[in-house]
Amino acid sequence: MDKKEEELLSMHYQMEKTDVKQQKLEDRIVSISEDLKKSKNIRNFYFGFIVILIVLIAVGGFYWTQDNVDSLSDEYPDQQNTLEQLRLINDSLQKEVMKLKSNVYSNEIVDSTKTEGGIGLTGKDTIQGKSKLKFDKRYCYVNRAYKSNDVIFVEVDFIEYYYGKRAVMKAKEFGEAEYDIDKNGDTLYFLYKNYYINNQNPSTRVLEVDDRAQVRIDNINQISKGFPLKAFQKIITDKPILILETNNGVVYKVTQQKLP
Repeated sequence: MDKKEEELLSMHYQMEKTDVKQQKLEDRIVSISEDLKKSKNIRNFYFGFIVILIVLIAVGGFYWTQDNVDSLSDEYPDQQNTLEQLRLINDSLQKEVMKLKSNVYSNEIVDSTKTEGGIGLTGKDTIQGKSKLKFDKRYCYVNRAYKSNDVIFVEVDFIEYYYGKRAVMKAKEFGEAEYDIDKNGDTLYFLYKNYYINNQNPSTRVLEVDDRAQVRIDNINQISKGFPLKAFQKIITDKPILILETNNGVVYKVTQQKLP
């Protein structure tokens, strides 16, 4: 053989060898692909199996719980009725609480219990278009009333005023009650006037008077919108017992206390 033939045979041999390697590689790729498909199918199978198992467990647990609840209800009917009654009571209590909250919210100012004494009287009122305010009601003597820089002021001496049995008790407490001895030797305390005024602290205080303050005194006819200063100055010379309704040191209403 010459060299060309040898080269051709060698090349042909190498080509055949390459074809064999390529065929083996293709077979290997096919085998790997089939293995992957099998592995994927197995994985999908196990995943589906686990999902179905979880669903079955959940459904079984639900029916088992429902059966137990029904059996407990049948076995303990009294307890079930008690729970239902407690629930109804709780609902009714919640409704009552909501009603109370609504009432408290609607009543912006709550009247406190009126005592027979002159100190500590509180209440609510609306005076000539004023918004709702909480007023302090106190008994007093007014020593003088005057105007300064177009503002009216009153100089007051606060007192305590008591009536009836409470008046006798307070007068007895301060040693100013009348008394008598009955035929059994018992001491009977009383007051001729049936009221008692206590003025342990005679210090005065100056208060501003609102220009639209109401005056409820028999001898004063409040016709104009302003405060009747001149008529009021004449009234206070007789030292009547007056009730002032104030808020933050401002007088909004003046009423005369009628004596028994």
